Amino acid sequence: MKIIYTRGNRTETLASLATLRKILNRFVRHRVFYEVSSRSKRGHEFFSAKNVFVVESVEITNRDYLTILIFDAHNRSHSIEILNPQTMRIYDEMPGKGFAVSFISECESGVESRCYIRDEGPDEDESREQTALEKNTLPELFEYLEEITATDAIKP
Repeated sequence: MKIIYTRGNRTETLASLATLRKILNRFVRHRVFYEVSSRSKRGHEFFSAKNVFVVESVEITNRDYLTILIFDAHNRSHSIEILNPQTMRIYDEMPGKGFAVSFISECESGVESRCYIRDEGPDEDESREQTALEKNTLPELFEYLEEITATDAIKP
């Protein structure tokens, strides 16, 4: 699979699955917008599906061909499966605009399939969850600090 970086317009060949995993793990626990589409070389679109979801995990296997599975954190029956892509384009040239990738596969009949995925930011539900210490009131925190810093509490 070729990797095309839009910043600097350079093309590289995928070095390892670990590299691909590192790139795609940027989406884990983030909301993503995706569009899966197919069209002919003449621009006639056959189908297009769009959605937004939070990525739970990304699985990458390379047995007979490269398979990428991206799972929805809030709907176990929803996932994106990308089979044997020929090219991956990475869009990260504009800071603040969001990181994005697209996978492109083309067959001999001139039909191109594309899966575009764009980072929409961290999962809002996860960022609202509080840790155990954040749930404590201020007086409870001071009591906790007094308990752990008291000199008689430390015994050899």
